[in-house]
Amino acid sequence: MLDELTATCEADGCDRQLTDDECALVYRTAGGERRAYECDCGAVTVTVSR
Repeated sequence: MLDELTATCEADGCDRQLTDDECALVYRTAGGERRAYECDCGAVTVTVSR
């Protein structure tokens, strides 16, 4: 279920949906997966899923 959520930039004044094309980094461990996205506004968003 969490894998179906869309990442959203939460920088002040942005609130833009982030796509897999904008995913700059994926880090996987036994604890889950972390993804880093860089938005056009310059903010970086990190998501975590198990």
